[in-house]
Amino acid sequence: MEKEKKGISRRSFLKGVAVGAAGIAAAGALAGCGQQEKPHPDSNAEKQTGYSWEVPPEPIPEKEIKKTVTSDVVVIGAGVSGLMAALAAVESNVKTVLIEKHSSFTARGGHNGAIGSKLQKKLGIEIDKAQVVRDLVRWAGTKVDERLIMLWADKSGEVMDYLIDMAEAEGMEVTMFNSGSSDKYYTEYVTAHMFGGMNEANLAGMLEKKIRQKGGDIYYKTPAVQLIRKEGGRVTGVIAGEEGNYTLFNARKAVVLCTGDYGNNKEMLERFCPKALDVDMNVYAPALNTGDGHKMGLWIGAALQEEEPHAPMIHNLGGAPMTSNPFLRVNALGERYQNEDVPVPYICNAISRQPRNIAWVVFDGKFADDAPKMGGGFAREPMVTQETLKALEKAIGNKTAVKADTIEDLAQKMGVPVESFRATVERYNQLAKMGVDLDFGKNPRMLTTIEQPPFYAAKIPTALLVVLGGFKVNTKMQVLDTKGKIIPGLYAAGNVTGDFFANDYPVICPGLSHGRALTFGRIAGLNAAAEKV
Repeated sequence: MEKEKKGISRRSFLKGVAVGAAGIAAAGALAGCGQQEKPHPDSNAEKQTGYSWEVPPEPIPEKEIKKTVTSDVVVIGAGVSGLMAALAAVESNVKTVLIEKHSSFTARGGHNGAIGSKLQKKLGIEIDKAQVVRDLVRWAGTKVDERLIMLWADKSGEVMDYLIDMAEAEGMEVTMFNSGSSDKYYTEYVTAHMFGGMNEANLAGMLEKKIRQKGGDIYYKTPAVQLIRKEGGRVTGVIAGEEGNYTLFNARKAVVLCTGDYGNNKEMLERFCPKALDVDMNVYAPALNTGDGHKMGLWIGAALQEEEPHAPMIHNLGGAPMTSNPFLRVNALGERYQNEDVPVPYICNAISRQPRNIAWVVFDGKFADDAPKMGGGFAREPMVTQETLKALEKAIGNKTAVKADTIEDLAQKMGVPVESFRATVERYNQLAKMGVDLDFGKNPRMLTTIEQPPFYAAKIPTALLVVLGGFKVNTKMQVLDTKGKIIPGLYAAGNVTGDFFANDYPVICPGLSHGRALTFGRIAGLNAAAEKV
């Protein structure tokens, strides 16, 4: 998307949002909802508007507030960061309320990244913390807040130990995901912890249970609508619910935003992460991640991270087996276009630059023997099982993969130029027999010929999981305003926060997104509970 088509600049946008509804008057406790100072006379925000969230809504009338709930800490959002924040607060012996727009908590995936946990030590997994931080910062091109990266590296182990102890007391087994990657060309650390297998709902359900047991209150089907902040002062609560039936949740100490990302808000994607629209599918379901927290924070003056566009988490999901393995890859022209030995985000980045965003992975009848040569790594399949073969046949049946007895027939089924594809395969076979990739420099071990029928090709789909961009926070998880000052009474954790990722998602630390959410959620909850008002 052309920059001039995006509308206002980030700085102008933030300036406009911070001041947009300053003149609205209201009475009582709701007087400051969504308000800031009046626009500067020379502000050009008005003539540059175009996005629905730019001007804060009018404060919700007091007559529409049907109920008031007062607690010490209010946490908004029941993903793993919000669950952790609420549990940390309630364990600090303060009255805690957790509100969530969905009918239950949200959980997906199953990897939770940490460094230095008791389980890692037990298994002899030693990780150089400083090297991990350097690698993460390098992946992001130094466009992140290194203090936050180091905070996760320093604190994630003890937070994971806390969760491991809790799980063991519940009879839940905690295991490590190990991709087996030790290739000198690509480092992947053994950081992902799994609770009761590859199902994050096991961990989330355990956290929810503990919150209730310890006296925390959870309100599902309760969407947050407006934060309460009077004339640039403290955030003192949040209004949630729906028109005509709102509840005012007062927070004596603090509000913690854990509302997730905006991956199902097309308008926000167009503005902050247009690349996320250039995928085959959006796999976040139900589609509740619509940027609610981002909008509420902007309306009361919170500052988004400087770095744009925000980093998307895009993986090649939903396709046939072997699509992450570094076999030969070709585009819609039947041409090879990259060194295939790259992590998942790089696979997807390269596909986005190919004609019609189409790419295929190509292998032959000996792929079961060749698969172990492809190395370990996130989403790779170094072993072919009966389940793999069944999945491949299913993919052939639904046309996400094709099979043929000749290269020419395979090309026709793929819909790529036959002559071009034949030449590509011949060249690739030549390089494999030479034992050196003169074209792209791939690890020679992964150069395997495509000669033995039947021949296979699987289309590589791209899928958006979440978008990783949000508010500026300090190491206490306090949200900052556009002048870099703390917004009193407002904390945040998870994907509503920023400055931790840039470019794309670094799979060198599997489970990093959840690991950050858990670690920073706990930090936010503890600090919110410790507020002195």
